[in-house]
Formats: sequence, structure tokens, C-alpha cells
Amino acid sequence: MMRPILLLAFACGLLMSCQHSPQKNFYYLTAQLDQEQKIATTLEKSATQTDNNQINQLIGIGPIEIADYLNRSQIIDNQTNNSLNMADNAFWAEPLDKSIARVIALNLTQVNSSRSFVYFPWRSDSKPRYSIRVRADELSRSADKAKLSATWELIDNDTKSNLLRKSFMHSVSVDSGAKALAQAYSKLLADLSREIDAELNKIH
Repeated sequence: MMRPILLLAFACGLLMSCQHSPQKNFYYLTAQLDQEQKIATTLEKSATQTDNNQINQLIGIGPIEIADYLNRSQIIDNQTNNSLNMADNAFWAEPLDKSIARVIALNLTQVNSSRSFVYFPWRSDSKPRYSIRVRADELSRSADKAKLSATWELIDNDTKSNLLRKSFMHSVSVDSGAKALAQAYSKLLADLSREIDAELNKIH
């Protein structure tokens, strides 16, 4: 008689602990551009294009490489003294490399709607002339600053040559919490996208 009772008590305790488990919260990166830049870009395109909906430039995004320590679903809340502090019940809604690729493509489309993007690996029948590779070595919060350190390249896929390679190191102020961190990272990716946009305009 005691064994069934103990098993029942254990099952009830397990059920109660599951019911009281903290809810997981999920966050994602978003495309963010300054309103002034949007207005300036719209005016410039209106003066030079007859059809703003016409797509005339196919660009590849990827591969996107991120440091191994960033390749996790739980959000790293802080980095101090060579240690990682994980945010409580805060997770990325999608893999970070895919999120970075998506946001860069959205940012670059917002400033120039004549562009279309394909993600690495692309099909042989949709191979882009130019592609953008990004390696994120650091994406972190330390105290009240969020920082992105990355290297990005502009590749000519027809000639298989590297047209440009640049280092990017920016930081922005950030409040506490995973939501504020996701917003700060989005701002940093917007800054990176502006730099990439300037170089794409030169080759176009």
C-alpha cells in the first residue's frame, strides 16, 4: 500500500512544480532606422527612380557566423570578468545567426526597395552577383553599454573575389532587462546596415 501512495505523492509534487515553473519569455531583433534617414532616402529615390516598386538588384546575405558562446537560445544578460550571466527565463525567438541575417536584409530593403535579398545557402538558379558575409565576434552587454564587434565582407560571386572587408565596432547605451538588450542589439545592427548600404550604393 505504501508504494502506490508514495508514487502518487511524487507525481502530485512533480505536477505542482511544473505548474509553478516560471514562464519563458522570448525576444527577437527588429529592423530599426532613423526617421530622418527614411525620409532622405525616399526623396532621393523619388528623384532618380520612376518606379519605386521595381526590383533591379539581387543581393545575398550570408553566411552569418557568430562566436560559439553566442550560439545558444538563452539570452546572455551580461559579461563581466570573463564570465557569462544568463538572463532568467529570457530566450531568443529564433537562432541568432538567422535573426541577424533577417534584420540586415530588412534594414537594407527599407532604405532601398529596389533591392531583393536571398539567404545563404541560395539555389543555383538564384545566385546573386554580390553577397554580404558577416562574422560577429562579440555581441554583449557590459554595465550600461551594449556592444557589437564584427567583420563584414562584400563578395563578387561571379569572380569569386573579395571586394571589401571592414571591421565594425559600435556600442550604444542600454537599460536593464532582456527587452532593452534586444532593442539595443537592433540599433547596433541598424548602424551596421547603414555602413553596408553606403558601400552597396557605390557598386550599384
